[in-house]
Amino acid sequence: MGVCGTPLDYDAGLMERLEPLHGGPGVLCRELRALLGPPPRLYVRVNTVKVRVEDYLRLLRETGLRFERDPDIPEAIWHPVEGPFEVPVYDLKIVVDKRAAESVMMGSDLYVPGILWAPKSLRRGSRVTVVAENGVAVGSGVSLVSFEDLKALRRGLAVRITEPRYRAPRVTELPGYADGLIYGQSLPSMAAVRLLDPKPGEVIVDLTAAPGGKVGYAAQLAGPRARVIAVDRKSKKASLRATLSRLGLGWVEVVAGDSRRLPGPLSGLTGRVDAVIVDPPCTNIGVRPKVYDRRRLRDSISASRYQRGFIRAAAKLLQRGGRILYSVCTLTWDEGPRNALWAIEELGLSEADPPAWLTRRAMREEVGVSFRPSIHGTPGFYIALLQKP
Repeated sequence: MGVCGTPLDYDAGLMERLEPLHGGPGVLCRELRALLGPPPRLYVRVNTVKVRVEDYLRLLRETGLRFERDPDIPEAIWHPVEGPFEVPVYDLKIVVDKRAAESVMMGSDLYVPGILWAPKSLRRGSRVTVVAENGVAVGSGVSLVSFEDLKALRRGLAVRITEPRYRAPRVTELPGYADGLIYGQSLPSMAAVRLLDPKPGEVIVDLTAAPGGKVGYAAQLAGPRARVIAVDRKSKKASLRATLSRLGLGWVEVVAGDSRRLPGPLSGLTGRVDAVIVDPPCTNIGVRPKVYDRRRLRDSISASRYQRGFIRAAAKLLQRGGRILYSVCTLTWDEGPRNALWAIEELGLSEADPPAWLTRRAMREEVGVSFRPSIHGTPGFYIALLQKP
């Protein structure tokens, strides 16, 4: 086992940086243990570009699903997550990668690309148990493929999960998902965009836009009278465009490139942008549920330095009075509060105070707010709204 009796492998240096931020070893251990399970609520964003929230809730009720509305975010609805349940362990086991294991734990079916190993005796119709690389059983179900099939297939459904560790509605199977009526998005992620408060007529840029949740929500709130530009690497452009198209946001401009270097279409926007979203790659320590994780202090420091490139580029784009939404789904000091303080001290930005509804739902930090898994029942998340004087 790793730290705090969990399968989380974090080195001493990282733990030393985490402890002061989270109230000492005891509180930090409670925080880390919370990461092993999902949040108690599954959140979904209703896409009001295509449907009213009231009408979508009515559609859900007609199919026997009862979601509740969030009191502070009008487009946010949620359903309780059930579990944990005991996973029956069958003789046949399939070993999967970390990403697949964490999806199966929540009741998602298993697809071929996530499989690392399967027994030669696997047959279609076999009862199987899906296990992570560390041996944790995350769910059981019925195999739709044989061992011979797996040797020939590169994609497709492999196991229909019938007995997961947790149960919640599958977002992709909810009514209207394929038509873009909804988007699966966590509460902190939606809260971040609400804090940014995108408006019609503004120029809004997301520097790390894939998979499209935050830029899609920003475009939903601002509407087509805003100019919204989504930037990410060339390899992500097609999937990002497809997501925005499904949501009825085909008018959003999708740009391929490394936004730290202000590629072509952005170079003419220097000093002219109203709002920039910076949700850069991070150590993902706040993401839950986890079957295991391995991080070192150097990972957090490296990610922090990488993120500063996006913050610096965002500051160059802003006009006076413009704002940067900086958010990361992690729990470390180096990524989050330290970078926000650096932006204030080195780039001359200032903090825009978060509204009362957000400080009620999250923890106020020296700069910004954070969502803590064990306290707020959410993923671990940090948000700061910075402004250019």
